[in-house]
Amino acid sequence: MACANDALSAVADALRTALSPFPCMHWTADVPPAVLIALIGFAFFVLRGARTSGPAHALGLLVEFTLNPAPTIEVEVDASVTDDDGIKAEARKGAGAALRDADRPGKVQCYDPATLQRLGEVPAMTAGDVNEACARAAAAQKTWARTSYAQRRKVMRTIQKYIVSHQEDICRVCARDSGKPKVDALLGEVMTTCEKIRCINFNGEGWLKPSYRPTGPMMMHKTAWVEYVPYGVLGVIAPWNYPFHNMLNHVISGLFSGNAVVTKVSEHTSWSSGYFTRLCRAALIANGHDPEVVQTITGFGEAGAALV
Repeated sequence: MACANDALSAVADALRTALSPFPCMHWTADVPPAVLIALIGFAFFVLRGARTSGPAHALGLLVEFTLNPAPTIEVEVDASVTDDDGIKAEARKGAGAALRDADRPGKVQCYDPATLQRLGEVPAMTAGDVNEACARAAAAQKTWARTSYAQRRKVMRTIQKYIVSHQEDICRVCARDSGKPKVDALLGEVMTTCEKIRCINFNGEGWLKPSYRPTGPMMMHKTAWVEYVPYGVLGVIAPWNYPFHNMLNHVISGLFSGNAVVTKVSEHTSWSSGYFTRLCRAALIANGHDPEVVQTITGFGEAGAALV
């Protein structure tokens, strides 16, 4: 009996050591060895064997999210993102707010459509630029496709954590680039994107699991199923009206299904895409993944045609 107790204590000590880096697990120091081993065994069973729907699945995700919290990231921004008065440019008039400027070839001029203040400029990418971006995405996707669903969920949770803590900045950028009021950006961009992440994190693994098919009595010795595999690189043409959601929407579903995502954003809302791309890439880097799986294309018709 003493040997058994010593063995339980040794296993419990090893578990406590393994869990010690997680502040939320310090309570295990006061749990009796047998109880701790039972709890850890139950959690392991839930994570390994739970179905991808229902209470067991929800409990499994709760354990996963508690033991493996999403990191906090920072994204490089300036006053144009963080300050309502961050744009100091004078409003242009009439044709002065054109997207093309003969004196700035190879650039897309960006303006706030509500105030006609100049926001800046982004590259008008060529077909060659687009092909190079797609090649980088394809190379990075080979490694990304081998990630687990738990790893992908953690990237999604990292993005969501940043969104929730920077709602006003995101709304400000959306409003500034598309001309909509910030409340519209909150309801139509931030809330919908967060719900997309929640939905994908909860249901995505189940949706992508092999779907079994009946074989009939004459083929009872056979097994049939539909298996879902990544395409590789997804090319997206995103419209202007919801610059944040229309970009993140496809990044979320594309990354979760193991793909790289190359998005051609509208020339009318290209300014904000730099901020949103940095957000996605920062989440990938913080979790140890290649940020090249997310690429953004800016430019005019030539760039979109090259992606298609």
